[in-house]
Amino acid sequence: MQNIEKNRALTWYQTMVTIRDFENIIDEKNRAGFLYGTTHLYNGQEAIATAICDLLSSEDMILSTHRNHGHAIAKGTKTYPMFAEIFGKKTGTNGGHGGSMHISDTSVGNFGGNGIVGGNYPVALGLAQALKMDGSERIVVCFSGDGSTNEGTFHESLNLASIWKLPIIFVVENNQYAMSSDASVMIAGSISERAKNYNMSAYKVDGQDVFAVHDVFIQARQDVKSGPVLIEAVTYRFKGHSRSDSEQYRTPDEFFNWEDPIKKLREALIADYDVSSEEIALIDEKIYRHLSSEAEQALTDEDASSPIDIWKAVYSD
Repeated sequence: MQNIEKNRALTWYQTMVTIRDFENIIDEKNRAGFLYGTTHLYNGQEAIATAICDLLSSEDMILSTHRNHGHAIAKGTKTYPMFAEIFGKKTGTNGGHGGSMHISDTSVGNFGGNGIVGGNYPVALGLAQALKMDGSERIVVCFSGDGSTNEGTFHESLNLASIWKLPIIFVVENNQYAMSSDASVMIAGSISERAKNYNMSAYKVDGQDVFAVHDVFIQARQDVKSGPVLIEAVTYRFKGHSRSDSEQYRTPDEFFNWEDPIKKLREALIADYDVSSEEIALIDEKIYRHLSSEAEQALTDEDASSPIDIWKAVYSD
């Protein structure tokens, strides 16, 4: 922790709280009937996206999953158009056509979420191959969940990425559950160990510790100069898979086995950076008020174009 400046640690805290509050507001609006479809929340995993995206430039590229809000915010996508997108408004990041699972913003290198489990792996290959052909120093970070590591695209993409020595860092966020399936009975062996079969560097890190993720990603960024890298970030999904998830597959006391990454960072700020609890309370209040105001305003924006115009979001003119 002593290697991280106070302002940087505070920025991490602000980003993580923004992600948490954004999603809590979305969850409230969803349950109140203001959203079409569902949402998949990142609650509990905020330290991973925050630490990693902080070490990326706006020109580095990320790819996400159906659980993509945290990655988008950490990479720099503005929250107002994200609210609008999820509410199906024209002012959304994707004109209201993509919704919660498909938020993208190429201006900051956010190439979007993906509703197909494992569907982002082949796209990451294409982006990374293009960067390599251009002789670029930029990299691709492909975020995924533990459930995707049993998909064929995971193994095929790691294999090809290694053969071609592509500048990709695969970040597997092992949040312990693929929908309602416990990872311990769905995945044989270790996710991080699988990378060794494809001759690539691999790391396993505590995903609840923003400092630990930061340190590991610095090393991974060095390693990726020689070829792809895999990071398994061990984390815990605080919310259900989606709104319809009754969570009967896990017990309430499970939560006590996992640290809240925001609480952990808050305690570090107070203990190691001489930040008062009053200062933190003001930060919390400011972020929540700002996001609440954005959400209410976004709800009043014009709805996305009628179904007859839907093909405009699929085919180029």
